[in-house]
Amino acid sequence: MIINEPKKYVGDYAVDSVRGAYENRGRWYYYLVKEGLESGLPLDFVRDAMREAGKFQYESRFKGMTEIDEFVKEFMTFGVEKVNEGVITEQDENHVKIDLGYCPLVAAWQKLTDDEEYMAKICDCCMDMDRAMAEGLGWKMELENTIASGCGKCTMCFKKK
Repeated sequence: MIINEPKKYVGDYAVDSVRGAYENRGRWYYYLVKEGLESGLPLDFVRDAMREAGKFQYESRFKGMTEIDEFVKEFMTFGVEKVNEGVITEQDENHVKIDLGYCPLVAAWQKLTDDEEYMAKICDCCMDMDRAMAEGLGWKMELENTIASGCGKCTMCFKKK
């Protein structure tokens, strides 16, 4: 069962506004995926698109970074920290582990379907953006938990290889 309720910054205009924008992005993503699948495309078309987005993220925000500290400073944006309720749970020179306590994308999907298996699948495809971004750095991103699969939080671990 998916549990996805914001616990922090509820009623904060700036956070709520961005959460609303992220939910809108979640609806776009949901309908684009749905249309592609209904048109006969395999789910891999979503993964391919998200990987391209991850390559763009790498090129535009993370290229040339070699240290976990500099990566964290760029990655932990207002959106990650406040909107997604992101917290660094572990960090050293070779890895950083980040827990996300809320996902506006999942909130949007929950309003459109009750198919939790489908939500878990499209969530994992979304995470290919972060996987590809990490690969650009020569690192690996492991997804240990996801809200969409019923874990109550997302846990992302970026590791140097």
